[in-house]
Amino acid sequence: MGWRMNRTVTALLAITLLASGAGSAAAIADPELVQGARLGLEDQGLVQGNRAALEMDGLSLDGTRSPVDPGLSGDGRRLPAPKPAQDVKNPMVALLMSMVLPGWGEMYTGNDGRGRAFMAAEGAIWVGYASFGIQKGMREDDYREFAHVFAGVPQGSTDEYYQDIADYIRSEGEDSFNEAIRSEARSLYPDDLDAQNAYFLQHGYFGDTGWTWESKARFSEYLDLRHSASLSRKNAFHMLGLAVLNRAISGIDSAWMARRHNQGLKDEPNARLSIAPILDERGSPGSQVTLEMSF
Repeated sequence: MGWRMNRTVTALLAITLLASGAGSAAAIADPELVQGARLGLEDQGLVQGNRAALEMDGLSLDGTRSPVDPGLSGDGRRLPAPKPAQDVKNPMVALLMSMVLPGWGEMYTGNDGRGRAFMAAEGAIWVGYASFGIQKGMREDDYREFAHVFAGVPQGSTDEYYQDIADYIRSEGEDSFNEAIRSEARSLYPDDLDAQNAYFLQHGYFGDTGWTWESKARFSEYLDLRHSASLSRKNAFHMLGLAVLNRAISGIDSAWMARRHNQGLKDEPNARLSIAPILDERGSPGSQVTLEMSF
């Protein structure tokens, strides 16, 4: 009896498994069910594609506005990450720092190489100014000593006196300084002899203040010495102009670099400042400043 019941239970289990397998096979073999499953998968892919397109336009599937990603631009490109508040550089502060010391503003913006270049240029300018100043003093001493030895000019004379002896080879006689003063007095006071004499005595050179150059060659040498001293004075003045220019360029550059820093731009623009010696029409040395920038 027990053996028969076990056989019966086993038969029922077998029949159940066969029926379940037949139903699954029938479901798989049913073309309508297969087509429906395929359409369901395709619809799900379309929904996902439409969702991605709508999200690009800032919309959701139900037509409502979806949150906009602040890190994306209008065309979907990723924007540079915003700078932390403590990393933002003030362009005006950078400009003022460079006006005080060229290159300081560039270092403030993190461009140490550019800062060192401007500082090096500033140092070279002031070395040039000091050199030309010393040179000017030495050349002035040279032409004063030369005038004392070869024209009898008293030492310690005024700059006006040294200019007058550069205009005339002698103080008295033909083509002299005093002769020019007499002519000038007659032009100013044509009908007043007393006024002419007073003017002549006031502006002429007499006695120990008079001079006569030994020769025209010595006179020409004196003019060359004065020209050299004047050239040194001009070059020293030009160095001051370069110092002002260096500050202006560094100030503009540092403000520009501060803006680039705040925008997150890493590629460094091309800029080059060069100072080259030149000769003018008379052959006197000078300098030419060139600033090259590419945007």
